[in-house]
Amino acid sequence: MFGPGRGVAVRWCAMAGGLVAEGVALTVSFDSPVMSASDNWWVGLEAAAPDLLRILAAFFGAFFLLLAPRLAATLADARRCSDGYRWQPWLLLHCLAVVLLFAFVARSGLGSGAPGAKGPGGGWALCGGIALAAAAAALWFLAVAPHRYWGNFLSGERFTVMAAFGAAMAAWLGGEVAQAFWRPMGSAAFVLADRLLRLVYADVITEPSRLLLGTPGFRVQIAPQCSGYEGIALVVTFLAIYLWLFRERIRFPEALLLFPIAVTAVWLVNVLRIVGLVIIGSSFSRQLSAGAFHSQAGWIGFLAVALAMVGITHRMRFFAARRRVAVRHEINPNATALLMPFLVLVGSMMVTRAFSDGFDRLYPLRVLIVAGVLLASFRVYRMWDWSWSWLSVGIGGAVFVISLGLGGAADGAATGAAVAGLGGGERAIWLGFRVVGSIFVVPLVEEMAFRGYLLRRLTAAEFEGEAAERFNWIAFVLSSVAFGLLHGRWMAGTAAGMAFALAQYRRGKLADAVVAHMTANALIALVVLITGAWALWS
Repeated sequence: MFGPGRGVAVRWCAMAGGLVAEGVALTVSFDSPVMSASDNWWVGLEAAAPDLLRILAAFFGAFFLLLAPRLAATLADARRCSDGYRWQPWLLLHCLAVVLLFAFVARSGLGSGAPGAKGPGGGWALCGGIALAAAAAALWFLAVAPHRYWGNFLSGERFTVMAAFGAAMAAWLGGEVAQAFWRPMGSAAFVLADRLLRLVYADVITEPSRLLLGTPGFRVQIAPQCSGYEGIALVVTFLAIYLWLFRERIRFPEALLLFPIAVTAVWLVNVLRIVGLVIIGSSFSRQLSAGAFHSQAGWIGFLAVALAMVGITHRMRFFAARRRVAVRHEINPNATALLMPFLVLVGSMMVTRAFSDGFDRLYPLRVLIVAGVLLASFRVYRMWDWSWSWLSVGIGGAVFVISLGLGGAADGAATGAAVAGLGGGERAIWLGFRVVGSIFVVPLVEEMAFRGYLLRRLTAAEFEGEAAERFNWIAFVLSSVAFGLLHGRWMAGTAAGMAFALAQYRRGKLADAVVAHMTANALIALVVLITGAWALWS
């Protein structure tokens, strides 16, 4: 199925996934301790582990972003150096080091979560754990490529390493500053929300010292995460990535004005979210306001601002590049047909969930809306090759088994109780639409977006000119992780995304990925309907 070059890429992807799984298992299994005044230095260092992990994640993200222009040549060099390389002993030693690390951490009492817990050995125990972790990481890198390659790589990319470290520290410091100085932003949001609420209610209650406002029937407190800085960080990150990816189509430095525009817009949207919380909680439903609307409204606002920024750059001549090739920059009907159903699905999902008390009673409406969008692009879909193979059905079955094995789904008792509480006719309609949506609509829409568009878009800028069967490990990993993050059980979702991508890579057919996804979802639906395991649909 894979040539020699692809075999190396798949092995590297599997090793990267294994390393992430090891890190997740380590952080989930062992908590950082709570600090106390009498704790020694090693307890403070251990308690700072979450910050260190965030800095490390930011470092690698910045490093790969800076390395992106030279990534293809770097990987080709790594493949050449790895020809005939015996990597298996290093991988076995890495696995042994990981097992020893888990055993050592459990026995020494590191990460016990107790205040001031030092375990046998105190600071020496922490040093031993760090040494084992460093050894495991070094052995993993040696399993990827020989040491001579890493020596040359670090020597040639030393400035990239330093720049990535500086970017990671800046990102961490920015987060610390935002948390430390959220109060002025929250106070401004409080004042504006108060003024807007007084246009609706005459009996608005406020406590400026606690940033508490509302009505006699319902009040909210503006916490740090409600001040707007999280939305600002998200929209700035999104805008930076978007402008970089589409830099040839956008005029600079005029496009830099989009940053203050987006920051102001997302902050104002957050204020409207606060006002909406109070209005819904006071006049309609306290449970809806504190539950679904509170969790979904922020994302709806962020997506609205993000899409508005994209629309501005495409519609306003002030931001669009002057020199444009007409054919290249026309709206691609295939790209629209691949992406639009997914965008409508996500948007309708957020809206229906925002106005549902924990149970998405409006799910049939969501299916009908997305089905309408699919029908609108039917003339494009019928020109594609929809042939599929039985092996894709087997891949879907394997994904179903893996999903059940990984578990971790939320408690589905509330969903089951809500379904049971529906009237006979309404229950049948809801279940019918839920089955159709899960087995047919959602797999088709998600595969068109993640495998049909994103996988190929990450492989080449002009995705239509790129063969769908050409393996690209960066596109493979990033599209699978993005697919996993969309789902509640992100590890199971990422594994499923990788399997669906491999189904497509095998013959270069999108239909194989769609059929694999449909098979997995059909088996899940069968289990839910037979056993009542509603958690799989929660």
